Amino acid sequence: MRKQFLSLIVTLGMSVVFLLNVNHCVAPSTVVYAAEEKAEGIRIDEEYIVPDIYGWCTYYILVATNETGEDIAISSNFIATDGNGNVLSKVHDYLDAVRNGQQFILYGQFLNEDLNGVADYDYSFDIRTTDKCSYSMISVDASHNDKYLEVSATNYSESDIQGVGVRTVFMKNGRAVGFDAVNIADYGYTFYGGSTNSQILGYNTKDYDSYILTYASARK
Repeated sequence: MRKQFLSLIVTLGMSVVFLLNVNHCVAPSTVVYAAEEKAEGIRIDEEYIVPDIYGWCTYYILVATNETGEDIAISSNFIATDGNGNVLSKVHDYLDAVRNGQQFILYGQFLNEDLNGVADYDYSFDIRTTDKCSYSMISVDASHNDKYLEVSATNYSESDIQGVGVRTVFMKNGRAVGFDAVNIADYGYTFYGGSTNSQILGYNTKDYDSYILTYASARK
């Protein structure tokens, strides 16, 4: 098919939803919605259960917004439980810097072999304030074609910072059909001052018409 290209600048510190024109086939995921806030000042916008295409793992994904009034570092424990409330699996995720007002993604990656008899998922947060946010130092650009999504980041400062962590939920007709996460850096987790680098996402998720993209980075 003829390639459809979309290139947009992502507003610093915000997540965005992109609308695309792509057509392929993949099984849809389960979509669930938040019943309550788990921590004061953290608004849960959406919750998704997304199996990977290989049958190896399942992602439990939170799309949330920092409404604490401060820049924060946030970590989350995710658990999967059976019908009796017994914990089948526990995993962890964190972000070193989330700007006040920013939408962000946290996720739990569960091995499917640990989910026999799973009936529910739950999560909790640990939050602290931080002065390490580096959003004023970077810009992010996303370019889409019919094979993958390429995301590039530029560190406009003279200082090295942590790599830019990009997380993306791929949507089809309002349902989550895929998930991918990458780290944009130059060496390990270091993103050099004045550098531009890129990563590819969504190579295995072909059939989507929009996506939610968030990113996070912190000063070293």
